[in-house]
Amino acid sequence: MNRKILVPVISILIVFLIAQFPIFPLLVETREILDDGENLYQMWRFTSMPEFYDAADYARLGWLDTTWSNYLILFLLNHIGLILIFFTVRNILRRFLEKNR
Repeated sequence: MNRKILVPVISILIVFLIAQFPIFPLLVETREILDDGENLYQMWRFTSMPEFYDAADYARLGWLDTTWSNYLILFLLNHIGLILIFFTVRNILRRFLEKNR
């Protein structure tokens, strides 16, 4: 019984810790206003999930709808990756605990 609870809890903790590393893609847009006009720069960088959420909130409130759509797509991809990591870690822990029985 303890192993049935222990494996998901440890898997969630590992996923939470992985989410703190800057490994998730983020599209950063910067605007530069000059005398000649306005320039918009886009570049990719890697952030942690908390930084991603902050950037997505900022994009939702202050940027174009296309930027918000890009953030939603990245949100889905990042979370699918975290879900896959969860199941991978869970399977590894189950196999490890079964071998040590």
